Amino acid sequence: MAADIFAGAQASATLGASQSAQPEVSKWFFLRYALAYIGTFTALITPVVMTLAVRIEAIDPVNKGANLGIVLGLGALAALIANPLFGMLSDRTTSRFGRRRPWMVGGVLLGLISLLIIAQSSSIAVIALFWCITQGALNAALSALIAVVADQVPEHQRARVSAIAGMSTNIGMLVGTAIVAMVGTGGTAMFLWPTLFGVAMVLLFCLINEDKAVQPSAAREKISAAAVLKSFWVNPVKFPDYGWAWLSRFLVFYGTSTLLAYQVYVLIDMFAVAPEAIPGMMLLSTIITAVSVVIFASIAGWYSDRTGKRKIFVFIAAVVFAIGLTVLVSTGTLTGFFIGIAIQAAGFGVYLSIDQALVVDVLPNRETEAAKNLGVMNIANAVPQTLAPAIAPIILMVGGQGNYTLLFIVAAIVTFGGALAILPVKGAK
Repeated sequence: MAADIFAGAQASATLGASQSAQPEVSKWFFLRYALAYIGTFTALITPVVMTLAVRIEAIDPVNKGANLGIVLGLGALAALIANPLFGMLSDRTTSRFGRRRPWMVGGVLLGLISLLIIAQSSSIAVIALFWCITQGALNAALSALIAVVADQVPEHQRARVSAIAGMSTNIGMLVGTAIVAMVGTGGTAMFLWPTLFGVAMVLLFCLINEDKAVQPSAAREKISAAAVLKSFWVNPVKFPDYGWAWLSRFLVFYGTSTLLAYQVYVLIDMFAVAPEAIPGMMLLSTIITAVSVVIFASIAGWYSDRTGKRKIFVFIAAVVFAIGLTVLVSTGTLTGFFIGIAIQAAGFGVYLSIDQALVVDVLPNRETEAAKNLGVMNIANAVPQTLAPAIAPIILMVGGQGNYTLLFIVAAIVTFGGALAILPVKGAK
């Protein structure tokens, strides 16, 4: 069985050579890729931004903040491990069903099962365990989905596909929040229906999208402990552009991890929003976010592909995102909060739309190790999800429990550092 699943270096090199002259992808590809991305993030982000917080508060309202930080932190650690690991395995997969498709399908189905167990559990420990499994499974699917860009999309279309991915992340958040607003925050439904939507969209993509099987080579590179450890590393000295891009993403995602983890509690504790009103408020927040992201990501992605410029968009986007984080906790009003949401969403939409294209442009060994190296890049997404909730209680001790102003100002400063980190990149304009 292992001989049928994992490809060697020669097979990967052969596939890479065949991809060197990639034909343009169609508008139909854009659409189905967007739907798959929306579905994956509907399943993945809805628990992060709302349903886990609601479930944990129902179990232990007194210690909700600490418990949420632990659960999200452990899950992010699982994502950190899963993304490059399953990316490496995806690169080597020689299944007759393709090298990306098995990981996408298996990942979303396992994620669905794990979330249903979370919905039925009243134990924080069990929730933490199965959230780790969920993160691992859905990040396996995500690592394969992201690698499709390197596999099939030519350079002059990557910013537009990256823009679609950036928009889809927030649209997925909107879809998940809307579903929860319709089905309510009680019982299994708030976990079941957003995830079922994600499963359906990924299955649709996998059924239609071409994913050629890689023929096993007679000379196979064995899966070893060294190969697994190597899957978590790209040398930033040898590939400095990749290293700076990684650092920029890490710092920016610290800011977004803070927002995603604590937005519900900001509304409850700073603006006295009743828990039962949270789905409506989160729906409004995600509508504002999605509209802002779609508008600015579309414009930025189109203009970036037309001009070939990446860095200036990423820099400005990170700065705008940092400003939005500051505004949403500084005015003391719900109106100001939503204005801040709109500002940060504009910045983050542009960032997501261009950053992924920039990363693919400077990606080392794109033909043979695309999924693995994109998985290492996604460690920069995952580590802040662990770090931000771990650091937040310390900052809240200084700023005062229930006062999230200092927490978000620190996040804004770190995000601005992400803007500065993109400037040394030389392999992109």
